[in-house]
Amino acid sequence: MLRSKTPKRPKGRKTPQQRRRQGRIITVIIGVLAILSMVALMMLPKMTQTDMTPTVATQTVGKGDVAAYLEVSGTVKSLKTKTYYSPVNATVKDYTAKTGQMVTVGTTLVSFETNSLERDNQKGNLNRSVTVNTNQDTMDKAYQTWAEAEAARGNVQILEGDIKRYKDFINSLKQSISDRTLQLAQQESDVEVDEQDYQEDSSQEMATLSRAVEFAAQKESLVSQNESYQAEIDGLAIIQSRAEFDGDTNTAETIASQIKKKTKAIKTNQVLIAQLENQLGDYANVSSADIQKMLEKLTAAAAASSVPVDKIDTAGAAADAQLSQWQLDLENAQTTLAELQSDLAAEEAKVDAADAVEITRAGKKVIEDNNNLAELESASLEELLEKGRRGIKAEFNGIITKAELFPGAEAAQGMELVSIASSDDVAVEVTVSKYDYNKLKEGQKAQITVANKTYEGTVGDISRVAQQNEKGAPIITCEVNIDNPDDDIFLGVEAKASILTGSEKNVLTVPVEAVNTGKDSTFCYVLEDGVIARRDITAGISSDTETEIQKGLKEGELVIPQLPEGMMEGSEAKSIPAEDGQEEINGPNT
Repeated sequence: MLRSKTPKRPKGRKTPQQRRRQGRIITVIIGVLAILSMVALMMLPKMTQTDMTPTVATQTVGKGDVAAYLEVSGTVKSLKTKTYYSPVNATVKDYTAKTGQMVTVGTTLVSFETNSLERDNQKGNLNRSVTVNTNQDTMDKAYQTWAEAEAARGNVQILEGDIKRYKDFINSLKQSISDRTLQLAQQESDVEVDEQDYQEDSSQEMATLSRAVEFAAQKESLVSQNESYQAEIDGLAIIQSRAEFDGDTNTAETIASQIKKKTKAIKTNQVLIAQLENQLGDYANVSSADIQKMLEKLTAAAAASSVPVDKIDTAGAAADAQLSQWQLDLENAQTTLAELQSDLAAEEAKVDAADAVEITRAGKKVIEDNNNLAELESASLEELLEKGRRGIKAEFNGIITKAELFPGAEAAQGMELVSIASSDDVAVEVTVSKYDYNKLKEGQKAQITVANKTYEGTVGDISRVAQQNEKGAPIITCEVNIDNPDDDIFLGVEAKASILTGSEKNVLTVPVEAVNTGKDSTFCYVLEDGVIARRDITAGISSDTETEIQKGLKEGELVIPQLPEGMMEGSEAKSIPAEDGQEEINGPNT
């Protein structure tokens, strides 16, 4: 029996019931999603209320150490250089110096052939000898003339004093002779002695005593002067002996002339003393003070009494003899005065030639200078030979900067041979702009980098004269000494120096980017109670990353290193840590 089969539904097609069921499910899902969307729209404002406030990166003001450095660059140079010159006229035997070569102290750089030195310099030595001896002879004669003129000046003073004393003595003699002549005439005419005669005799006696006082005083002055002259002669004799011992004949002769003049003055005074003693007679050994007392006593007695108490007989042959002696003394004194005046004229003639003598002294000075110059320019043969044997040696550790000769070259005296720059005394010569030069001080420490190697340094000489760079801007040159140089130092290479211009410890600091410079002030932005505020500050020194705050901020406050675009003073914001890891957060919304 045959059975009929129900045809199968094609695969992938849904029945009407399945489609209706699926539509209902989609409708439910859409409804749920719509309800959820409405709920979300209602809850969204509440969920996003805190996130709507903008954030800003901050950093807490704290304390730390700040060191300010001035970064400069320059060129390594030597602070000590020396150029050696040839001390002789000779052929170069060995020449080991090469530019750029390092040498140590004592290294022989140049040696000379010395065989021809004696022959080449012998004639020059003879010529120098003649020049020196000729100059010495001229100088000795000039010195002798000058010494005689100086002695003449001293002699003029002595002679002028002697002439004055002799003139005074002659005047006294003339007065004595006149008075004595008058006295003798009166004595011869007087027959009786009455009170008037006594008074006249007393007056004459007082006049005699008065002149005696004058003569005694002159004698004492001459004796004192002779003692002074003798003391000077004794001192000059010592100097003369020393000069003779030293072989200084010019000085010895000059001193001898002075001794002779003073000895002559003593003898002249002795003649005067003898003549004064003759005039004083019985009063020759009486002092002027005692004679003055006798005069005062006689004057008092004459005033108190009109009756003769004592009378000195001055008449007769004795008085005539005294008058004759005085006249003889007058003639001798006048003769001596004429001799003294003649000597004075001769000495004054020497003094009158003083101008010519001064010219001679100036010529002597020129001769001395020429003589010294000749000695300096031309050393003796022995000195030249010794210098030739020694050659040229380095006086310090260094680097040869110039060497242009070769063995066999002819070196002339004074010719440049080789130059060396010290490798132990080196520095970096840097330039500083007009904005930074006031930060530099001698003695500041520095770190110097040469070819990736670091050295300790110290700021040395700072130029006080500005120069101009290629753009015309003023710059200051400074030397930073390398304290610990070594063999790796090369002169003329570029080097960098980091100079410590200041440092502070345990001070308030903020990031350098947090410090802003306005037209009238320096300020920072801070976050204060969730609001951005501007705070004027006083900044100190700065490092690459930190700036010292001297006034305007307190420890713990939040500064804004960089204000985000669109935000300004008065904007609300909340804090987030800055990128350097600062984690402290402040504000009502944090």
